[in-house]
Amino acid sequence: MVIRPRTTRAQRALELAEQAAEGMGDEFLGTEHLLLGLLAERTGPAAQILSSLGVRDEDVRSLVVQMRSPGNAT
Repeated sequence: MVIRPRTTRAQRALELAEQAAEGMGDEFLGTEHLLLGLLAERTGPAAQILSSLGVRDEDVRSLVVQMRSPGNAT
């Protein structure tokens, strides 16, 4: 099933999530990529709420890389 976003901002966030996945060398789209896509979109309500809470895309990206490192025991 293909989910089609209802808004332009949602479509853009998904496109940015796909770019994040590709940039990380992933062949799948995970929740971490969706979060990065929402943050990168910047103008939507999700991005504004996350930003107001101090969530920054560079911090999320850094945490994802850290969690994926071979020495991390998660």
